[in-house]
Amino acid sequence: RPTYTNLNRLIAQVVSSLTASLRFDGALNVDLSEFQTNLVPYPRIHFMLTSYAPIISAEKAYHEQLSVHEITNSVFEPSNMLTKCDPRHGKYMACCMMDRGDVVP
Repeated sequence: RPTYTNLNRLIAQVVSSLTASLRFDGALNVDLSEFQTNLVPYPRIHFMLTSYAPIISAEKAYHEQLSVHEITNSVFEPSNMLTKCDPRHGKYMACCMMDRGDVVP
């Protein structure tokens, strides 16, 4: 069972990842409102769901090698959602996945 420290670190990592484009210069950097506007042009149906994958312990992180395909599939699992929502029962109009680090398909 996670502690409050674990949850605080997880939320801090997610917020840091989402706002990284605001803190660094670059041609492709946009803020969250631009993501919403560009992905779904209908303001009444902007419901952003945040997911984080892989959620594994620090001990396992040094031993597990996950492929981009495995990480992408795990993002859509209900256990990796940061809201109480099962994404398999809904429909997506758009999806934006932000990866950090070296991503080689």
